[in-house]
Amino acid sequence: MINDMNFYFVKKPSLLRDGIQELLKRRFNESHIICCNQFNYEEMNEASIILIDVNEALTKLDDIERLHNEGVKIVLWVEELGLKEAKPLFKMGLEGYLYYDIDEETLVQALRFIFEGKRYVSPLLGGMLVDVYRESHIKKTKPPLDLLSRREWEVLQLLVKGYNNVRIADELFLSDKTVKNYVSSILHKLHVPDRTNAVIKALKKQWLYL
Repeated sequence: MINDMNFYFVKKPSLLRDGIQELLKRRFNESHIICCNQFNYEEMNEASIILIDVNEALTKLDDIERLHNEGVKIVLWVEELGLKEAKPLFKMGLEGYLYYDIDEETLVQALRFIFEGKRYVSPLLGGMLVDVYRESHIKKTKPPLDLLSRREWEVLQLLVKGYNNVRIADELFLSDKTVKNYVSSILHKLHVPDRTNAVIKALKKQWLYL
């Protein structure tokens, strides 16, 4: 059951942490929720999803990588945009990257999405992930051509370049409505919730490059 999830939230005590804990209890009422400011590996390995505050995560990079390699679903909780020290965590390709200024419904949907085995990135953090992939100088692409139509690949490439629907329509001589339909189809086929996550997935898998 999706409501029957075990959460482990690593963050120093604060009103925000208490608020997130109460939200999780209310929205996932059959779940077990642990909040603490330290790692307990036995409890962490039993968690469905581990949320880790970025500042706590920076002191445990090796441990997080080990847990992630063991198949534990890890979500990074970020409260400061542009934190350069966090780049190693973005390079790990964790299951989720959440910005603290997130509304309740989006948070719940993101956690459900991650629990189902998918990835979620808050749009405000998408730029940081794109920068990480840009620095990797990915040039050799390996797109699965049968996954999308030729036109959908063209639209996705322009999304990667940061084009909005209007600019894509102008570039490909299409109507705004047609572009919107292509974008919706791309999101469906890639199993991602929005264009930010579509771009990140395409870059991470080296299907396209900037």
